Amino acid sequence: MDILEEVGLSKNEIKVYFALLELDISTTTPLVKKSGIPNSKIYPTLDKLLAKGLVSSVLKDNVRHFQASSPSNLIEMLKRRENLISEQKRKLRELIPQIVLKKKLSKEKQVATVYEGMKGIAAVYRDILDVMHKGEEYYVFNLSTLDNYEKVVPFYKNYHLKRDRRGIIVNIITDTRLKGIAKEVFRGMRHCRLKFMDEPLPSSTLIYANKVITILFGDKPTAFMIESRQNYEQYRQFFVNMWNRAVD
Repeated sequence: MDILEEVGLSKNEIKVYFALLELDISTTTPLVKKSGIPNSKIYPTLDKLLAKGLVSSVLKDNVRHFQASSPSNLIEMLKRRENLISEQKRKLRELIPQIVLKKKLSKEKQVATVYEGMKGIAAVYRDILDVMHKGEEYYVFNLSTLDNYEKVVPFYKNYHLKRDRRGIIVNIITDTRLKGIAKEVFRGMRHCRLKFMDEPLPSSTLIYANKVITILFGDKPTAFMIESRQNYEQYRQFFVNMWNRAVD
């Protein structure tokens, strides 16, 4: 009787229903014996069958008797389930746009974070390696001459070796006066595109994965992260415009 379980009857409900079909009309005592289910479960099972319209009851001499309804009521029960499912589908269709909107808003959250010291700067670059994948690319306005680039060359060389091994592509615009240092840092790396400009550039800026990070080197290096898709897209477009004007 797998089909009866598929349409929503439990094993105990099936046993009680078929026992009643054979008994025609019965109190609980013979029904327990005929169905083989425990006495403690007979009333809960009958209540479920009554709710499904598969059993009716009548009071005779202050004793409740039960009778199985016509088997055609199984079809009616299934129709009620179909109607319920249709109503649930309708409600879900109305709810889905709200869920999609909430998901979209959660993705478009705006978060600002400050990282201090070289450990903080290192955490920023670890994040790039964590969230970016092979073949993906990000954009960088490199350090200007005012940022004392030379003192952090070993740090950048080590980071970019890791990035290059992972196949993450970086597009960099840097000050023409730092061309020699930049060429040294990226020598032999395959996943790097370099261009140069004589015009003033922003402080070191990383543009990736809906994040824009500005890094200031001084007595206490500090990175300011803004996580915002809108901000990311604006900076990315600004970078592209500058890239088209920069030279190799």
